[in-house]
Amino acid sequence: MSPSLCYCFWKSDPNTSGADLQLVFSPASYKEGFIGMLGDYPGMSCGVWQHRPESTAYVRAKATDIFVDPATQPNHLSHETDQRALVGGIKRARRLRGTPQLSQFVDRGTFPGGGIRTDDEILHRACQYGGTVWHLIGTCRMAPATDKSSVVSDELKVHGLQNLRVIDASVMPSMPSANTSSATMVIAEKGSDIRGKAAPAAVALPA
Repeated sequence: MSPSLCYCFWKSDPNTSGADLQLVFSPASYKEGFIGMLGDYPGMSCGVWQHRPESTAYVRAKATDIFVDPATQPNHLSHETDQRALVGGIKRARRLRGTPQLSQFVDRGTFPGGGIRTDDEILHRACQYGGTVWHLIGTCRMAPATDKSSVVSDELKVHGLQNLRVIDASVMPSMPSANTSSATMVIAEKGSDIRGKAAPAAVALPA
């Protein structure tokens, strides 16, 4: 479980039409280059990530043998929009850390590091040590059967099959601008009542 205690939605640039970043604060330091491993000194961490990245990855089969691992290329930060958003987010997080309310608690910054100043330097550090939040969606995306990239209908039925539905985050047709937990619970609630049945009446349990 993440120890993040503060979340907000933010713009990477004042001219952006809507919030394109999420920012979190954790009351702990983390080891540089490791995911989720606490550091050896007290501190606080501020993380930013982009809501709807434009970079496109691929997974390609290398053989018909299912035991042969596929070729994967995540292509993180390959799109210029993603690069601008993340660099802008890191710079705005730095400015937040420098406010009078927070700077009194700051001894030094460790990432991206005091000597890292230019946009190119910030982007290089993000490419070196950045990671994803792994909120996976869309592998069974919902859309009409005429859309060859879709898997399920608006009733969550798998196209071409009988009596099989998929009810989880994989049916999301596009990426939400937030964590996926709440949206997945709504999908589960709607999916459990997909046939329009009324909720069962409450049953009194014996004392």
